[in-house]
Amino acid sequence: MKGSLWRRASLVKLTHAQNCQLLTGSISGRNLKILDVGCGTGCISLELSRMGHDVLGLDRNERMTEIATRTKKTGKSGSGKLQYEMADFDKWVGTTGAYDVVIFSRVLHDLPDPENALLKAHRLLKSRGRILCLEYAYNMMDKKTAAWLYQIRKPLELQDWYSSPHLPDDPGKGVDLIMHEVVTGRKQHINTFEEMIRPLKRLFYQETFSWHPYHFWDVLSDMRIPNHMIEERLATMIKKLEEFLLGIGEIQPALFLYKGRKPDTYHVRNRAVN
Repeated sequence: MKGSLWRRASLVKLTHAQNCQLLTGSISGRNLKILDVGCGTGCISLELSRMGHDVLGLDRNERMTEIATRTKKTGKSGSGKLQYEMADFDKWVGTTGAYDVVIFSRVLHDLPDPENALLKAHRLLKSRGRILCLEYAYNMMDKKTAAWLYQIRKPLELQDWYSSPHLPDDPGKGVDLIMHEVVTGRKQHINTFEEMIRPLKRLFYQETFSWHPYHFWDVLSDMRIPNHMIEERLATMIKKLEEFLLGIGEIQPALFLYKGRKPDTYHVRNRAVN
């Protein structure tokens, strides 16, 4: 699949499969009822159903819902029930206290009102139910991180192994361009880390919080190396390098995992929730 990480199995293993493992590995218990908000192609929902959970995957994109449904029909099914529904979570009405787990996987950043979305998730969860949020925080990008990305991207571009967009030869201008691309140059609004983490911590008791590599996803998406073995080795090296630099605090992280529990009782100010 040209222009996508799905074009090669080795790249899927480094990216989508890793995120799936992060989420599925964070869920304990048996025969849970799970809501997957913004399920996309449905891979995570499918894996959770294979684990024996009953899963409802929601996505507002009709094409994504169609792909998820086809995957469900052609893939190996699990013992849990699996359903997909095309719906905008902001407008969708679910049953109060119906779910053991609500998942937001790289979707909360795109919702117009993340606090209201999390209030709705709070209402949909059973007592002591859990929220699971895997999300990116691009607004935390700094010049040191952009400089590292420049050092990766520019040599690939000079080899004609990078497809989008060309960086200036001047490192300072190149770093500024990357900062613009990531922080302010996106066409759609992206909620900041603070806009997401604040309501998460206010509404749920934090059980897990961790940072994970994600900048390498953008590099791999536009990297095109004719030799598949070299591309796989370089892709693995870039991911491991980001993990190493994050571990020693040299660059800013981009992807966080938050797992929280709904308190037994919780009073929030009276505001409209769909």
